[in-house]
Amino acid sequence: MVDVKPCIAQLLGDIADVELDFPERAGSLPVITLSETGNVSSVILGGKDRYSVITLQIDVFAETPAQSQQLAAQVNEVLADKGLKRSFAQLINDERFPRTCMRYRFGIDEVTWRTVSL
Repeated sequence: MVDVKPCIAQLLGDIADVELDFPERAGSLPVITLSETGNVSSVILGGKDRYSVITLQIDVFAETPAQSQQLAAQVNEVLADKGLKRSFAQLINDERFPRTCMRYRFGIDEVTWRTVSL
């Protein structure tokens, strides 16, 4: 089983602060949160995972809906450049802070770290 969150966090760190869940600290917005909502072993070779299918949820919290969507577009551009394809996106305004929720589903070779969009 591979943990892609540190790699994704590094890719997105230039856009905004990245956290594994919404921080309860008195921090400033914007903030990007990463949640792995699925990690399924798809191919096992020699008794070890070789290929997994991962579903990653990324939430972009910001001061305004427009800022959230603008930052989400930047996040998507970075991830699309790495071969990840977005499977879901929605602006959510009925919470404490506006956020854009996006999900990515992809396969990953755990030896080469090559990703495949699904």
